[in-house]
Amino acid sequence: MNAATQTNHFNLHVSGIGYLNRVRWVQPKQAGRKAQPFLACSVSALRGNAEAPDYTYLDLRVSGQEAAELAEKCMEDVDQNRKVVISFKVGDIYPHMYERDVKVDGRKTGEKEMACLIKGRLLLINTITIDGERVYSRQAEDEAPAPESEGSAESSQDDEGSTYDDGHQGPAEAEEAPSTAAQAPMQRRREAPAQQQSGQSSFSRPRQGHRDAVSA
Repeated sequence: MNAATQTNHFNLHVSGIGYLNRVRWVQPKQAGRKAQPFLACSVSALRGNAEAPDYTYLDLRVSGQEAAELAEKCMEDVDQNRKVVISFKVGDIYPHMYERDVKVDGRKTGEKEMACLIKGRLLLINTITIDGERVYSRQAEDEAPAPESEGSAESSQDDEGSTYDDGHQGPAEAEEAPSTAAQAPMQRRREAPAQQQSGQSSFSRPRQGHRDAVSA
């Protein structure tokens, strides 16, 4: 994680690897320029011992055309509960407080408690691994995010604060940690014959069309 100055604002960047979840289109409730639908996702970022990692939950707005195209290609795989692991760069993180239901043994008690997660902007997706197979690797010379994808921490909160809340109560339970094979570099996925494409990852199939936006 690092903070760097650029022109008249500060950039805060975080890099890591984690599970991609909840890729969805969000329809803000506000009017004006903030009413435009945007693509969002969550990442269960891995940290600590590789044999028994812990998770940091990130709720992210996808910034930049390239990152949005890659995340949307993974949408169907995520919906089908495939293990989608990405290496990423996130910018302008900030804590977001929310109220959630208190549960005991998976049942709601009727009580509420305060919780916190981290919000930010997904700037780059460097690699994508689906069910243990590497399907995408970004070229090293293209690692720098486009300037328009970045913004100050203050503007990030203005754009993503209340309008970014799509009704989600908090992060879903973390899946099991990716296997060693999922984390290690792999060869690109071989293209399957046409008769076998029904079981193929949607990442390597043509886009199936625009998904409906969910209300903020």
